[in-house]
Amino acid sequence: MRDRSFKIVCMRKSDRVAWWTFGIGVVAVLGGVQLIGMMTDPPPPEPPPPGTEDLFCPRAPAGKARNDTYFRESAEPYRGKGPHAVRVLFVGANTGEGAGELPRRWTASDETSDTDARPKPQLVACGYQVLSGTRESRVCAYVPDFIARLNLQLSDTTRPADTTKISLVKAAYVFAIYEAKTAKPLGSVKVPGDDACPGKVELDDRAYIGQSPDAAKLRKALSPYAERTVD
Repeated sequence: MRDRSFKIVCMRKSDRVAWWTFGIGVVAVLGGVQLIGMMTDPPPPEPPPPGTEDLFCPRAPAGKARNDTYFRESAEPYRGKGPHAVRVLFVGANTGEGAGELPRRWTASDETSDTDARPKPQLVACGYQVLSGTRESRVCAYVPDFIARLNLQLSDTTRPADTTKISLVKAAYVFAIYEAKTAKPLGSVKVPGDDACPGKVELDDRAYIGQSPDAAKLRKALSPYAERTVD
């Protein structure tokens, strides 16, 4: 009996030693993990996403364009022979729809269209409208699209009650030209307004609209940038 009880006591002591050894090892390992965690730098923050393309143009013609918009990824470098694709963006202009239409050979793709096969933009023309006070050039009459289509189908005249009249105000434009991919300024041009009523306008509560840029003179002003050969 004595031998048996002595053996049991010895085993219990060995168990305590083993547990103490195991506990010290766990503490050492956890301490090492904590030390490594304290010495490792946190991962760098992710860069902000690029801005939308409508944020590219500065607020004023002499300002600095943003080089952190989607143009940085979607545009092509302004290099090689012309024609070079151009995107026209208006800054706070009150005018008709389609005011910045360009010849098809200059027209750049729109990233919002998945089926657009046109070339990627190389140039951005930021347009700034300069109104000549509120001097009226003429009065333009418009009807909603559905009424226009109806009248076209019935070959009928538009009733005065369906017509919205908007004053057309004298206006001119300054276009600041930039390389789309880098936002590098390339120059600026001035274009007078067109006295013709714009083909389409957004019918809202506005009392007047400014003249659209003269299409022929806009093409002539942009031609040296869109058609040149760039080394």
